[in-house]
Amino acid sequence: MTSPTAATSTVHQTAPVAEPAADRASTRMPSAEITVVRRDPAPVRWWIAIRRAGRSEGRSREFHPVRAAVLAAVCVALANFLPGAAVFLAMLVALIVVHEAAHYVVARCCGMRPVEFFVGFGPTVWSARTRSGLRYGVKLLPAGGYVKIPGMGPTETVEASLEPYTYRAASRWRRLAVILAGPLSNLVLALALFATYAMLSPEIHASFVNAVTGSFRMLADVTVGTLTALFDLVTGAGDYASSVASGQAPDQRMLSVVGGSQVTAELLQQDQGRLLVMAGLFSASVGVLNLLPVLPLDGGHATVVVAEAVMAKVRRRPSLRLDASRLQPIALAVVVAFLALGVSSMWVDALHPVTLAGS
Repeated sequence: MTSPTAATSTVHQTAPVAEPAADRASTRMPSAEITVVRRDPAPVRWWIAIRRAGRSEGRSREFHPVRAAVLAAVCVALANFLPGAAVFLAMLVALIVVHEAAHYVVARCCGMRPVEFFVGFGPTVWSARTRSGLRYGVKLLPAGGYVKIPGMGPTETVEASLEPYTYRAASRWRRLAVILAGPLSNLVLALALFATYAMLSPEIHASFVNAVTGSFRMLADVTVGTLTALFDLVTGAGDYASSVASGQAPDQRMLSVVGGSQVTAELLQQDQGRLLVMAGLFSASVGVLNLLPVLPLDGGHATVVVAEAVMAKVRRRPSLRLDASRLQPIALAVVVAFLALGVSSMWVDALHPVTLAGS
């Protein structure tokens, strides 16, 4: 602590003493260090406000008007010029949001605290933050959604206060419940959509019991068909690649976003009620594919939990934890395979459009 005398000595200034001209020139402050404060013109201030709008540092809400305008313009353009693509894209987003919402709800019930829940990917358009720390909102690319639960990896860095509420801190059955909640919600939604169509369609008009039993049979058929088609694609990968390279339609093909938009456009003109069936088919397919026991799919995470439980019992180490990050090469290979299948399917559907008779 400085004394009052020392503090006063720093404030007082001595009287100016005449200096030679050479000394004054050498001690003069360079002009580059002189700061001039002025108010920017209005257009500049408006542009800065738009560019900085919604910066999330220290704020509970975030909004980017330029990104929101771009997203709205894209949605309006799709609805006007490609209504089939707009409806199909909205259908897929809704199915994925249901999937991620199931993950979130079960995670909260199991004592975990997800930190993010977004619709879409890419830059943030709008977001808000709850008291529990969850950041939710809308991203610029409307291609699905995601929920982020801290501690999905054993080596992931997490704040000490959040460690008790992470995925890795939960028991095995709680982790398994969170993982399986997503695909099971898609299967349940498919059953509900099939049953609703059977009860409301004038062609079927089934009773509640018949609609429920029929929806279970249809779900079984979709499950078998999806797995069979995937098996045929894997075993006949060479023939599939050669057909795609030559621009021909393969014997076994997966319906892509392009093909789904084509079928949706026909249903909008012919029978809009059958959109329920189509949504049920895609919901069931999403659920079945996510149950495959390979990372990074939900079935792969569930397999890791089950394998961990078996190894812990065999080795008599209840606290045993498997590091799923060691399987990243396999997960990367699966992601590349699905991306290749998706891109090639879009190419095939663009060259050979899918129709209701051919689908």
